Amino acid sequence: MSYLKQRTNLTWSKVFSILSIIILSGVFVTSFHLLSNQSYMNSSFWGVWLFKTVTVIASLFIPILIGMDYKKNSKVPNRSILFLLILDLLIQLATPIFSNQILSRPEMYLLRSSTGIFLSYIGILLIGPFIIGIIQKHSIQKIRRILIIIFIIFIAANMILGQDIMGFSHGQNLIWYLYLFVIGYWIRNENWSNFSKLKLSLFWLLSLVGSFISSWLTTNKVNYDPHHGMTLTSHYLGSIISSQPLFLVTAILSLIILNKILKQTVYLKVSNLFTFGLVLIFANNPKLMIFSLSWMQDFISNTPAFLSLLVIIILAAVIVLLVQFIYARLIIFNNNFQPFKNFSFDLTHANKYLKRIAKAWHFWLLLGLSWLLTVISMSKLWNWDINMTQWVVIHREPIIFINVFILLTIFGIFWSILNRYWYSLIITMTAYAIWLIATFIKIDFRAEPILPSDMSMVTSMSELLNMVSPALIVGAIIGIIVLAILAIIIQHKDRNKIHLGLKMRALILVLALLSLGSFFTANHPKTPIALLLEDIEDNPYFYAQLRGAKLNGTLLQFANNLDVTIMQKPDGYSKEKMAQLSKKYQNVANNLNKTRNNSDMSKQTVIFNLSESFSDPARVPNLTLHGNPIPFIHQMKQSTAAGEMLTSGYGGGTANIEYQTLTGLAINNFSPTLPTPYSQLVPYQKVAPAFTDLFDYKTGIHPFSANLYSRKQVYKKFGFNKFYHLVDGDKLTYTDKIEKSPYISDESAYKQTLKVMKDHQGGQFINLVTMQNHMPFDDYYKNNDYSVSGTAYTNNSHKQQIENYTQGIHYTDVALKQFIEEIDKMDRPITFIWYGDHLPGLYNGDSMQKYGLQLHETDYFVYSNKYSRQQNSSLPKTKIVSPNNFAAMALYKMNMKVSPYYALQTKVYTDLPAMTLDSFNSAKNNSVNSSSEYVDNNGKLVTHLNKHQKEIMHDYKLIQYDITAGKQYSLKNGLMKTPK
Repeated sequence: MSYLKQRTNLTWSKVFSILSIIILSGVFVTSFHLLSNQSYMNSSFWGVWLFKTVTVIASLFIPILIGMDYKKNSKVPNRSILFLLILDLLIQLATPIFSNQILSRPEMYLLRSSTGIFLSYIGILLIGPFIIGIIQKHSIQKIRRILIIIFIIFIAANMILGQDIMGFSHGQNLIWYLYLFVIGYWIRNENWSNFSKLKLSLFWLLSLVGSFISSWLTTNKVNYDPHHGMTLTSHYLGSIISSQPLFLVTAILSLIILNKILKQTVYLKVSNLFTFGLVLIFANNPKLMIFSLSWMQDFISNTPAFLSLLVIIILAAVIVLLVQFIYARLIIFNNNFQPFKNFSFDLTHANKYLKRIAKAWHFWLLLGLSWLLTVISMSKLWNWDINMTQWVVIHREPIIFINVFILLTIFGIFWSILNRYWYSLIITMTAYAIWLIATFIKIDFRAEPILPSDMSMVTSMSELLNMVSPALIVGAIIGIIVLAILAIIIQHKDRNKIHLGLKMRALILVLALLSLGSFFTANHPKTPIALLLEDIEDNPYFYAQLRGAKLNGTLLQFANNLDVTIMQKPDGYSKEKMAQLSKKYQNVANNLNKTRNNSDMSKQTVIFNLSESFSDPARVPNLTLHGNPIPFIHQMKQSTAAGEMLTSGYGGGTANIEYQTLTGLAINNFSPTLPTPYSQLVPYQKVAPAFTDLFDYKTGIHPFSANLYSRKQVYKKFGFNKFYHLVDGDKLTYTDKIEKSPYISDESAYKQTLKVMKDHQGGQFINLVTMQNHMPFDDYYKNNDYSVSGTAYTNNSHKQQIENYTQGIHYTDVALKQFIEEIDKMDRPITFIWYGDHLPGLYNGDSMQKYGLQLHETDYFVYSNKYSRQQNSSLPKTKIVSPNNFAAMALYKMNMKVSPYYALQTKVYTDLPAMTLDSFNSAKNNSVNSSSEYVDNNGKLVTHLNKHQKEIMHDYKLIQYDITAGKQYSLKNGLMKTPK
């Protein structure tokens, strides 16, 4: 062996260089997709895959070797570390330049979590001597024992319990690298004289073979497909986790054997350490490397695997040796160049810089509180799941920073106005806390965070407060008072008061307002804020707002919804196309009108009754309802045209359902950035067509405030003659409530409706929106006659609320029966469409991903009173409908002649399946059609429309776009004109 040593002159520095060459070769193999170019399971495939696995094992040698080299007094290569960090930062910033030219694919990466490995490498270089100083105080036997115990725990947790202890399973953090570093110290100081090379070599060979087998089993995963059986996947192409137990055993045995062979103290040059840091930077940024070596791409792709591998190894060797040579010459130049002799970068003097940083503790306090509250809120959104919280903190840090940045700009606005740090800080943090509490309350009931459209509700604070527990309100007021007093005291006692000059205050205010204002262009492609949000992987998920809040935080998700697009322009939209469609549906209307006898709407009374939060609890999955709280509604659904209506909301969204019933337009056709057309669209339309246009007299009844969702403006736009509501509307005559309920009862609402009908003897349209069953579902009623059981709820609080809600809908059933009896006595034709708008947000035990459709189906029926029953037609489709079908259904039921617009609406009703947003919240992107859901009359999901249905759907979208976002050509072409 001594002869071999003299002949090769092998040193630990050269071993380190060889390892760097091997690992860089592996980086090239993955970056050039060399493995994916081989035929699966042939000899070339196995050769490349084995080489890739060997390179991953080799990566474990590096921190162990550094542990074998470092001493307590070792000099840390601070300048090299600083240069590596700066270089990595510059490359990370430059990467987006190349991202459009090179596609990101998983097989481009050799090591799992390369960024974490690079930072861990830098970490052990920095604190290695400090760690050596600590562990030297303990015997080598104790260190060996601790290392073995940790290894056993690591294996048991990973293989038996499936748990990741301290990040060991992914090998991506400093703790794992420190563990390897200490192993290196142990190998250097352990007495290996009692271990024979033969036994060590045998164990090494077994562990190496086992490493290959375990690596294959963990990378070449298989899936079970019911239609195709076991199917292979391409996981083996992706990066490999370096911390597999057998990998570690192989690396340790290799170094023990090599240590016995070389019989020399480990010595590593600074150029070795710097070069391997560069290799890790390459491993973390394969896009840049491929771009730089694009001239080799064709050669690698068209050359046999063995030759390609040889060329790659040679290339890696040239790069490693060249870097070491240049680095060594630069050190000599640096030592001899006069201006650099006095320059030093010594981390031992970092205390000076830390003291300067510490003086800005006001800023760090603001930043820390903002970060902490944001992380806590995101953890709450994930139901305090520690793994998801860790994932958010590690992998969504840029997203957290954007939320923090928004909060800092808000603080900046307060600070620039008040010029008092503590007042501004406490106001900002208090406002943020209130915001988060309000968000969680809304999520609890509606599975949706606060959106910009909810800001219209702020103008009606008294109504909002009625929806919140009095105890919570009192607690909030007390908390605000305490914080206000605290702010005054701290501001007065702060010795380091910060007062800004007028120019600085103005600058901060302008910058803060511009920063917040930039989010109004967030959904416009290529704007600076849009590019930034895209780069940090902001996924708004407009069709699944709660998911968006979980991924992006509440503030950023709110900001994502500021930039609203009404609707994407359908293909073929033009003035000429709209003229063609108007003519087309004029012909359809002419054909329909041949079989319809009625044309005089002035004698018809039509009532649309939205029953707040109504849906039969008996249809809720995993819920057993004891008793029948709604016998009359069940009777009506058996004797009239009735069924289930698909709703786009859960626990809320009343205004969206109401909009669809009045306009006949489907919300799933709108852009995902238009969650609430009532407040975001209707007030700004030049002309807003609605079902009300068919009547000379129309009345709105809503026994609540009209400030929510801009109803007053919307009803005015829709041409309502009267609007009965609380506060400042036409005065409600009947306002009785049931026992302790804060809401006007359905019985009173129906009495008001009957009064309106009696006060106006001619035909009219009435839009009735009740409020009796609105959240919260507290203990309003003295007796609860109905109980529930099952797993649809998770705690007794929700159980009690469901039972309170059930008692409320029983009172609705009683009032509805009385109302039907009254309209049957009237000698005028009355068509009554009654429907629930959404389910209450109480069934938190049911998975939306599994039961989404059932949790988005409410009850409806279409009733004609005795006077009109003989002249009406039977409806062709009733079991499953959409709220946008109701206008067409009413006209069909009344046997009424239609305009071209309602001819189209009739075709949408009769020929298309019912439609809504994705009930399962499974949107994978934000394109406008990605979350549309179609359900046939048998309640089955429809995955594809036929050719005829696609044509109608495209016409429907063209008309909807023209009316809401386009030039309204169709309205000028007589689309709404009904024949007399």
